[in-house]
Amino acid sequence: MTKHSNAVTIRLLSALALAALLMVGQPASAQLRSASSAMMGTGNNYTALARGFGAVGINPAGLAMPGGPAFSMTIPSIRGRAGLTPIAFADLKDYEDTLIPASVKEGWLQDIASEGSQTGFGGVEVTSLGLSIGRVGLQLSSMALFQTDLNEDAAELLFFGNAGRTGTPRDLNLAGSSMDGFAVSTLGVGFAFPLNFRPMGYDDEAFAIGATLKYSVGHFLLLARDMGSLLQSDPIAMDVRFPVAHSDTEDYAVDGGSGFGLDLGAMWEGGPWSMGASVQNVFNTFEWSPDGLVYRPGEAFFDGSDSDGTDFDEQPFSNAPSSMRSEVENMTFDPLISLGIAYEATGLVTLTADVRHHLGEGIVLAPETHAGLGVVLHPVGPIYLRGGGAWVTDGFQFGGGAGLALGPVHISGAGLMQSGDAGEATYVMLTLSFGGY
Repeated sequence: MTKHSNAVTIRLLSALALAALLMVGQPASAQLRSASSAMMGTGNNYTALARGFGAVGINPAGLAMPGGPAFSMTIPSIRGRAGLTPIAFADLKDYEDTLIPASVKEGWLQDIASEGSQTGFGGVEVTSLGLSIGRVGLQLSSMALFQTDLNEDAAELLFFGNAGRTGTPRDLNLAGSSMDGFAVSTLGVGFAFPLNFRPMGYDDEAFAIGATLKYSVGHFLLLARDMGSLLQSDPIAMDVRFPVAHSDTEDYAVDGGSGFGLDLGAMWEGGPWSMGASVQNVFNTFEWSPDGLVYRPGEAFFDGSDSDGTDFDEQPFSNAPSSMRSEVENMTFDPLISLGIAYEATGLVTLTADVRHHLGEGIVLAPETHAGLGVVLHPVGPIYLRGGGAWVTDGFQFGGGAGLALGPVHISGAGLMQSGDAGEATYVMLTLSFGGY
């Protein structure tokens, strides 16, 4: 095989592998997301307004507040997410029918170098059941989320091949590139109690506290880290160092990890004002079970004519590098503190604002900090509209939604666009509910 054909072969293998990585993506700091599209529609500014089944995953105190439904239920609601950053889908779309100029790819590589990596992420979250009966609520949700990160050299390999940005082959080191994915289901039971606490003296004043007890089960985990894979230019060769830890697919157990968690909430309203506060994951014992994981060294050497030291065989997870074992131990759910306020300006317009902050360094599915404003409109009888935005860590997010109330049946949808430290992302959500939204 010639040196040129070796280069082509390695380039094709590398491009296919990196493109596959970009097809997967990670992503919210709590296992239970809102089962209602109302929160997303206001740009995630709904802590003081949550009622019915939607309160279980936002602020359980809303289950005991006036104005909430005696009964509410949603059949499966779906939330999807996908994004790329710093080079976003919109950037790629501009060149979907033409070759990308080298100058554009060079600019992209500079952006990636500034950010530290090119990240792709995506997933789906499904609420199989959301239910409230009086002051008790229940929510069963599942999420499958993925993320991949490519370092600057890996992105250069994808954009330019092993010839590189200059046209002259050079050594490319892929260290720091990674892939993550997991699937978790959570059952939450919420309950709330009204209290005779009337600090402001309004005739219609009300106050409640609530809690959601959660049990989570981990179904699948994937963790892959590039430990210094090298694409060598002269002589042309690829030295792969990409260890992987993942759930044991041969002896698969649905409960690859488990644990209990607790959310607490409080809510007050009086006159045109409403206020709410919640702490999700006051404690959370969820952890992945090492017994349900296996390890693959992910080592191989290719020089176009021979291979040496290939090792992708399954081994006990205890053989994984200590850094990888520590990462798995740290994949827990940490506290999320939320504060919200709402003001009913007129019978048709309600304004709302939220501030929240994520603590800890465990599984982060949302921006670390959020401060935003939202609005709920009821312009015509059964129609309701929502909108809102927020400053989030190193970025912004904007959401909107609409719905139709046909007696007890509510059909609603929402979308949200996000930028920032959690990445460029687009969310969509559809909800069909009864008795509330």
